[in-house]
Amino acid sequence: MKRPITVAARETEDGDKPVYELVCGQGRLEAFKVLGQSEIPAIVINASSEDCLVMSLVENLARRQHHSLDLLRDIGRLKEEGYSEAEIAAKTQLSKKYVHGVIKLLESHEHRLLRAVESGKIPVSVAVDIADADDVGVQRVLRQAYEKKLLRGGRLLAAKRLVEARQKHGKGRASTVDRPRKSLSVETLLKTYENDVEKKKVLLRKASATRSELLFLTQALKTLMADENFVTFRSTR
Repeated sequence: MKRPITVAARETEDGDKPVYELVCGQGRLEAFKVLGQSEIPAIVINASSEDCLVMSLVENLARRQHHSLDLLRDIGRLKEEGYSEAEIAAKTQLSKKYVHGVIKLLESHEHRLLRAVESGKIPVSVAVDIADADDVGVQRVLRQAYEKKLLRGGRLLAAKRLVEARQKHGKGRASTVDRPRKSLSVETLLKTYENDVEKKKVLLRKASATRSELLFLTQALKTLMADENFVTFRSTR
């Protein structure tokens, strides 16, 4: 873990050990639980629930969006660092066949086929066969995939469109994930932050109003149930 989670201490009514409200680090906390850990490094802060909500929002805005295509690139990086395909398969919990196919597509710069594999449009084995085939052989690959029931219906049509796009426009370019991202201006980031904070405030107001209504209904029901005439009337009905 590169950074401890952040929590805020909350005192209990009986004065026993304080409880902690999670501010940032839900994913890290869940990962520790899955690994069977009973303790986790944490930074304890003094902050109100509203401040904790804002801090959590800021972290979510700053976090880099995850792309499942990153996994495919990580396979390539592990290969470059000297790991064998069997070791990569063990680390990623993927099949050796899948890892072998992804590495082959990465080495051939088949970005269009890689995106199709990542999105589940075509199996990695079919993508590798397409990459190895010439224009005539590609049709044979699609026919064999259909006969083996690897591509049927909409997936077969999508594969045909992919092949046509690949023949017309080439292997495709790397995803924009690898390109340097345009930095956000302070004004843009602040505006996004303010909009999200306002949305959170609206949700808090709605939650408060709903809580008040529920308290009113609860009290009204208690009053009615304490009324002997109401209870008797309900029983006779």
